[in-house]
Amino acid sequence: MRIVATIGPSIKERWVLQELISSGVSTFRFNFSHGSIEEFDEGYKLLKELKEDIHIMVDLPGRKIRISDKLPYIYKIYNGEEIIFCGEDTYINEGYSIKKGKMRVIPLNIKNKILRNEKMKSISMKDDTMRFDILYTDDKGIHVRVKKGGIVRAGKGCNIKGFSRNNIGLSLKDKTAIAWGVKNKVDIICQSFVECVSDICRVKDFIREQESNGYMPTIWAKVETPKGIDDIVSISKDVGGILIGRGDLVPEGSIIDVPIYQNMVFEKLKDYDGEIIIGTHILNSMKRGKTADLAEVDSIYNSIAKGADGFLLSGETSIGKAPIKTVKFLSKLIERYKE
Repeated sequence: MRIVATIGPSIKERWVLQELISSGVSTFRFNFSHGSIEEFDEGYKLLKELKEDIHIMVDLPGRKIRISDKLPYIYKIYNGEEIIFCGEDTYINEGYSIKKGKMRVIPLNIKNKILRNEKMKSISMKDDTMRFDILYTDDKGIHVRVKKGGIVRAGKGCNIKGFSRNNIGLSLKDKTAIAWGVKNKVDIICQSFVECVSDICRVKDFIREQESNGYMPTIWAKVETPKGIDDIVSISKDVGGILIGRGDLVPEGSIIDVPIYQNMVFEKLKDYDGEIIIGTHILNSMKRGKTADLAEVDSIYNSIAKGADGFLLSGETSIGKAPIKTVKFLSKLIERYKE
């Protein structure tokens, strides 16, 4: 089975990477939503020195909605406040800073017109730990009341229930990531927030536009919305792997429905020739330096029993307190349950 470890500050040292490889990691994920080309170049070179045939996966930002990097500040918002989410273009054109009058304005990494005429239900941030009730939308953006506050900073992910991504194509970050993957002939390129086959076609078309000399990596589709789950059969026909992104499925759907969505994927793809990988919320307890809890172990067992081909560790390895211990424990569980 495949164990994917996400590159990050916790595992950048040579000896740590060597231990992870020895403990069962077969694939390293370069998450282009965070980090720099210089960091990725350094990590790629180091991994290839340690093990020439180690698999490298490029994870594209995809159509994930995030707070724009045009926001120059970090600040805290409190329960009951009224704020505005707007497009990056409006934020720049209107000259918004932290406040405009008494209203705080948060720019998103999309154009403002995409936020108009949407049947949006609610907004959340940071894996559903920050929540906002939508009041109304106008030319300024989405007016909300803070239900559960927290820290606001550029790059934080946002989930907007009921939001349509139909008008969002490949971003500059996507194209930069793909070009880097083609240059280094990586093994896997994974598109995020896939909801239909056209999302995959855009990636393949852009790869062909590069000077790739016929190179085409294995393409994975990360499915993170109910819409993507509904269209999973069509999507699967065009990719070599399905990655179930449970972290965003929670705020995009609900925590109650995620086990149902996951089961639907296994049921619909019984005859699928590609890999089905479970991503995020694998061993979160160990990310914090604690021992795994029963619910996590039970989830891993059931995923293997249903036919999962592997697991993707995200924060557990990138920023976790015990990445080596976590990988060793996951390898032990896989070996035991595969029997």
